[in-house]
Amino acid sequence: IGYGTLHPKTAGGQIFCVFFALFGIPLNIVFLHRVGKMLSLLCKKLGKFLYEKGMRKKKIKFLTLLFFLATGILVFLCLPSVFFQITEGWSYSEGIYFAFITLSTIGFGDYVVGKQSDRKYFSYYRVLVAIWILFGLAWIALLFNL
Repeated sequence: IGYGTLHPKTAGGQIFCVFFALFGIPLNIVFLHRVGKMLSLLCKKLGKFLYEKGMRKKKIKFLTLLFFLATGILVFLCLPSVFFQITEGWSYSEGIYFAFITLSTIGFGDYVVGKQSDRKYFSYYRVLVAIWILFGLAWIALLFNL
């Protein structure tokens, strides 16, 4: 994502980062592809259920895309923004902005979670945000698959 707030400072650290990324990025792509496929299977099951209820295929494709789009917007943009508003003290619109910029992998670095020295964060806060990012990226991969 590249927020620019955390980076290797030594030549050895930078070289390690390059080699780590050579393996880590493809593994991350494989992981996101697998999660996207699992979510696609859910989509197919929903489509099969709707088809058995007598719905046309074009309408099923539209409704499943709409369902996963709306669910993802709620789960990966709207609800986390409330969470960021409470935990970080940001406005709701700043939370939406951060969520979108993060999940679109732009990551400007103007907003970063868990970095305000005047705030108390619970111990697994940044881990929870990292999990949200992974599944948010998988959701975006699902949208591309759909």
